[in-house]
Amino acid sequence: MTTGDHDGLDTRTRAWLVERALPGLDLSAVSPLAGGFTNDMRLVTTRQGERYVLRRYRSSRTRMRRNTCAVETAVLERAAPTVPVVDVVASDPHGDATGRPTLVYRFVHGVSLGQVLAGKPTAAEAAGLGVAVGAVLAGIAAVRLPRPGPFHDVGLVPAEGDGEAADLPGFVERCLATGNGNALTPDETDALRGLAARTGHRVADVSGHSRLVHCDFNPKNLLVSRQGGRWDVAAVLDWEQAFSGSPLYDVGNMLRFAHLYPPSFVDGFVSGYRDAGGPLPRDWRELSRTLDLFTLADILTAPPDAACFAGARTVLLRHLAHEQGPASDRTG
Repeated sequence: MTTGDHDGLDTRTRAWLVERALPGLDLSAVSPLAGGFTNDMRLVTTRQGERYVLRRYRSSRTRMRRNTCAVETAVLERAAPTVPVVDVVASDPHGDATGRPTLVYRFVHGVSLGQVLAGKPTAAEAAGLGVAVGAVLAGIAAVRLPRPGPFHDVGLVPAEGDGEAADLPGFVERCLATGNGNALTPDETDALRGLAARTGHRVADVSGHSRLVHCDFNPKNLLVSRQGGRWDVAAVLDWEQAFSGSPLYDVGNMLRFAHLYPPSFVDGFVSGYRDAGGPLPRDWRELSRTLDLFTLADILTAPPDAACFAGARTVLLRHLAHEQGPASDRTG
């Protein structure tokens, strides 16, 4: 492949890919890969028939903290014994060779869980998917860390004091003050503030938890495959927001749009997670909804697109209904 090929790669990245990341392999094609909302993703195919994903990190404008390429690679290595993750083959963690932090991993065959759920699976199929996903989340939650908090380096040891209970009302105010696409009405803005104020105290209940948290555990980041009539999770993708904390962050993330999923998927997810050893306190529904409000507030005040905002707004209204009425004991 020559410099003149329209593969979207600059000379430095192409040279690193050919000479250091995949030495001895001839590239036949490099093409854009869908799914990278934050980072630039490319599918790399070799003449030997192998496929890889080239992931180049971009600066993040979100209020949610994101891990560096080096830290995310360390997280993948730590999770690998109990979680299906991608196989990293090369990295330029600081962009010394390519000019931008870059990761190369083996392409994983599978279908997005979101695509499968949107295809209206049967109740039995949806239940099987849910059980598989729940078991994988239990595998993530099984990874214990020294203390709660964000990761600052490849040692994955959060700093002392980082695990103190997060300020949900304060985070919501920050989102409202710095939002770049806020389309909430004044009444909805007040409702969001009120919800954070009424439920924020719950965050303290999980402040001492120190399990691995993916923090973006939802259908778009899970690849699934089916063999012999059984669904399995082929890989959990995109660990750039991972940290040490409560698994209920991930439970809330997965169930954010539970009202759009087949009920059997939700039931299977909960039972699969619990049966595989995933911790679930008595009030897990309320806690997981509260923890997911951190991400929801970020989306509502800086949505990537109109569809994402509309979905998040619907979830906000459902959260309000749960907090205000007897439906608060129901999932989703």
